[in-house]
This record gives sequence, C-alpha cells and structure tokens, in this order.
Amino acid sequence: MTKTTAPFKTRLFFALWPDESVLDALKRTRRALGIDQGRPVPADNFHVTLLFLGEVDDSAINDLEEMAAGIDAAPCELVLDRLEHWVRPAVLCLTASEIPESLAALVERLRRGVRKLGFRPEKRPFRPHLTLARKVRRRVVGRDVEPIRWPVREFVLVKSERDPEGSRYTVLARWPLGGGRRNVP
Repeated sequence: MTKTTAPFKTRLFFALWPDESVLDALKRTRRALGIDQGRPVPADNFHVTLLFLGEVDDSAINDLEEMAAGIDAAPCELVLDRLEHWVRPAVLCLTASEIPESLAALVERLRRGVRKLGFRPEKRPFRPHLTLARKVRRRVVGRDVEPIRWPVREFVLVKSERDPEGSRYTVLARWPLGGGRRNVP
C-alpha cells in the first residue's frame, strides 16, 4: 500500500503593506486614540487586506505570483479617516470613508485572476480597513480620526502563520502599481 502525503499548505492573502512613513502615522494614531482594551495588533502586522485566500497548496503559489504580476492598476491614495468597532469579529479598526476607484479595480482584478486559477474568493464587498486591536468586547463608538494618507504604490502577497501569541506575517512578493517589475522582499 502506497502512503500519500498531503500537499503542504500556506495561509495567504493579498494586501497593502505600509511603508515607514505610513507605519509611523498609524502608530501615532493608535497612541493618540489610547486604545485600552482587546489585544492590540503588533505594528509589524499592520496591513489592509485586499483579498484573503486562506489555506493554499504550496504548489499554487507560483501561479498566484504570475497572475499578480500580470495585473495593471494605477497608484492611488487611500485615506483612513474613521475609527470603527466591528462587533461580530470584535475588532477595532481604521476605515476609509471612500474607496479609490483604482483600488477597487485592483481588488476586482485580483478576484478575477484567482477565480481563473480555481479559487473561490470572498463574495463580500471590499471594505478597506486596518485592524488596530482584536477581541474588543466593550462597545466603542465610531468616530472620525485625523486622516492617515496612504500612498498606494504597490501590493503584496503575504504568508500568515499562527502561533500562541497571534499571527506572524511574512511578505512573499511585491508588485508595483502602474507597471514595472515584481520585487521580492
């Protein structure tokens, strides 16, 4: 009897990853908000998810990278200007009042691309957000915050690994918007 082994799987998602100036602004905003509940997300994990893929066979990663490299989308600016508490997932997050048209187009191109590769992307509408804290049980009233202007010049493919302290994220590949070559971290 031949023993078969299950393919290795990796938890993946496409995201926006902040550069140093955006990361500094996010840290300042979180300090200014004085978040005193839940489990704060480590600043190294700050991102905006574009498309969550879940557990993916490692053999499909190259196909995903090739698909992403073929996406053409224009750079834009994402403005995170609201603090919201989402009760059901129990998260506190920064959200955008408006979604830039080119960012919505990027997400739709990623969805179409992964569908062609046999994935079933989420059907929920794209709502850009950056999670500041998880397991926030006490209600927090949403409010406007000092806008964080995020120049969106690239998107990334991220590997997510779970451990007792939470999730660890590793950027696997980067693609510039507006044309250009793929960058490997």
